[in-house]
Amino acid sequence: MAGPLDGLVVVDASWGMPAAVSTMMLADYGARVVKLERPGGTGDVPSALRKTTDRGKWSVEADLATAEGRAIAEQLLAGADVFVESFGTGRAESLGMGYERLHQKFPELVYCSVTGYGNTGPLTSRPGYEALLNARLGQMSEQVGHRDGPIFMGHPTVSYGTAFITTIGILAALRARKINGAGQKVDTSLLDGMLAISSMNWWWNEKDISYLARSGTQTGFGNKRLITDPFQCADGKWLIPHTGGPGSYRRMMDLLGFGEQTQLIDGPEMAVPLNEVELDIARNQVPQAFRTRPRHEWLELFHAADIAALPLLHPEETFSDDQVEFAEVAVEIPDTEHGTLRQIGPVIRFDKSAPAVPQPAPLVGEHNARLGEISRSAVWASAPAAEKIAAPLQGVKIVDFSSYFATGFGARLLSDLGAEVVKVEPLVGDQMRPLGDLFEGANRGKRSIALDLRTADGQAIAHRLVADADVVMQNYRPGKAEKIGLGYEQLKAVNPDLIYAYLPGFGSAGPKSTLKSFAPLVSGLVGLNFEGAGEGNAPIRRVIGNEDLYNGFLGAVTVLLALHHRLNTGEAQYVESPQLHSSLFVISEHSATLDGAAVPAHQLDSEQMGLSPLYRLYRTSDGWIAIAVFGDAAFCRLADALNLLGLASDARFADAALRRTNADSLAELLTARFAELTSDDAFAILDGNAVPAEIPLDHPAMPELLWEEWATDSGRVVEHHHEEYGWSREVGMVIHLSDTPGRFKGGSPRLGQHTAEILDELGWSADEAASLMASVCKLPTAAAKES
Repeated sequence: MAGPLDGLVVVDASWGMPAAVSTMMLADYGARVVKLERPGGTGDVPSALRKTTDRGKWSVEADLATAEGRAIAEQLLAGADVFVESFGTGRAESLGMGYERLHQKFPELVYCSVTGYGNTGPLTSRPGYEALLNARLGQMSEQVGHRDGPIFMGHPTVSYGTAFITTIGILAALRARKINGAGQKVDTSLLDGMLAISSMNWWWNEKDISYLARSGTQTGFGNKRLITDPFQCADGKWLIPHTGGPGSYRRMMDLLGFGEQTQLIDGPEMAVPLNEVELDIARNQVPQAFRTRPRHEWLELFHAADIAALPLLHPEETFSDDQVEFAEVAVEIPDTEHGTLRQIGPVIRFDKSAPAVPQPAPLVGEHNARLGEISRSAVWASAPAAEKIAAPLQGVKIVDFSSYFATGFGARLLSDLGAEVVKVEPLVGDQMRPLGDLFEGANRGKRSIALDLRTADGQAIAHRLVADADVVMQNYRPGKAEKIGLGYEQLKAVNPDLIYAYLPGFGSAGPKSTLKSFAPLVSGLVGLNFEGAGEGNAPIRRVIGNEDLYNGFLGAVTVLLALHHRLNTGEAQYVESPQLHSSLFVISEHSATLDGAAVPAHQLDSEQMGLSPLYRLYRTSDGWIAIAVFGDAAFCRLADALNLLGLASDARFADAALRRTNADSLAELLTARFAELTSDDAFAILDGNAVPAEIPLDHPAMPELLWEEWATDSGRVVEHHHEEYGWSREVGMVIHLSDTPGRFKGGSPRLGQHTAEILDELGWSADEAASLMASVCKLPTAAAKES
């Protein structure tokens, strides 16, 4: 065992991908994760998925419906730090494994419950499968595919979002336990994972400010001076550019041959809308221009002009990317079926607590005889402080030097959980400020100081900020931080106890390290556009979920892991979590053989209907129905509900393995039957027979969901008045801790709003502060007026 979680014991009684990925993450970074499995296991879990999500874990068989099985579980929990379950609302209590009982028996145990829609609200009884949530909440209509109607989402973004917030919640609760001396309950859900992902694109404000156009003939970025779509080149290969950097839009138009028809903008390009001629070029003529050269020529031209651009690849192709190989994040794991598999291993780089290469997933029950080896490490014992904390990250101070969304979003997640975050901006402000919803989503609850870090006085202020901080987060391209006095060694000299979290695009070194990185370029590089497209299809324009979100999630995990290492050992350290690495993490379920052949955990069909006959969309006589049928009992209920006599006894479909082998035949039978029913009738008979199903909503549930009373009552939605945007509603708390909850601390700050008070806190006199405010902290006239 090795890594920042070395010695932590986790008992995992969950099913489903979100919790499995979360506990995989804990195992990757050193935790001993013991997976409680039904005797004999379950045939519904594809072997390729188990090979990744269960790697590095132990497997112990225990039937929790029996007294013997519960006794095994409690023997393990007596030596555990964390318990993870996903039984469903009320099920844990019926099994005698509910939070209240276990908290009384094991008061230091962190109990994590992962559900479909949470434990309160009107949706708690709905079946908790990602595709059914995608259907019910309109995500299948939000992601555009290759045909009309709802699209089955090939990339499991909600599962990964839920896995991230589950991990963040567990690590936050463990910090609270260390200081307060007691465990508590952590509640997360697929609904919370969906909301966390939606916080990037969905909010409401009375001024109707948004960076996205959602109606009219030019949806997407509308008349924003921004291009970032997949384009096919002359050789049939695909690439994706991004014009978000200073001057990038004009430089790209010059290369594509439209320079003379494009305005030269003095200042942030995205602040100036496209005129009619430019709009036609951007949305209609640019795709044809890309077809005039092969991909490698365009990439060379764009990179030479400092324009962000990357190739679009399939997931298995990513393993051979030069930066991926340089970073050594693809690990080789022995496999009984393929000999050796390449998987995406631990993706966070730690200076002083490097994790080990994961071991292969265990056989079911492989560790039945080793229960006696499980015991809680003294390293993870609580050390109650004289004063308890009310929020899990209370007392943690973070200085955020980042720009754009990803790193700032990670710091914002930590702010929601109680950390004090100071955002340091240049005098012109973060370039994302013109994009109101993005800036709000990444920076609410923070304080802002504006500094000219090119000056000695500006750097002196930054250093004094850092001297009292626990964490620095930054995402400059390699070498830039050192030029302005913010490199790791420079800040370590100022504060030896500092955790320095670097979240660049591609890494601190390597062949792509100096390239610009913007979402969704890296998502394209790792294969998400093909994953969401369906077998054999051209890449789709977007998948829901991208590297900005994922890097923010993983950035928060990274900081929490480093904080735990420092709590347990006293060691501060440098940690690195690039956008590329977080994007690789969310294709963890895909492996490859040593010769590059894909070993996917799932494959979306070419019609974008689903992953299998029993987890997919079907057309009805007047619309659609989505089903999620897992297990023999659910299959029998499906056959009875649909009045398909003999289906359950058909030898071709006798068990999960045979149903996979005869998938086409099963799909044909179900297609014909659903075509005879209306959507309402299909839902009624399925739901009435306890067969998980939903009718896909034909529009996104957001932003209407922001107005649901139950959502505000649960804290999942917050309403507030913002000085710039007016009355606003946005996604609130998505990680629910029973004893030390997070809280909404207000909207995003004005540029430099807290400069004066921060200078005062840092010890400058009133006269000194006034002098600094007039020099290195002085905002441009327009910004000063706005402030």
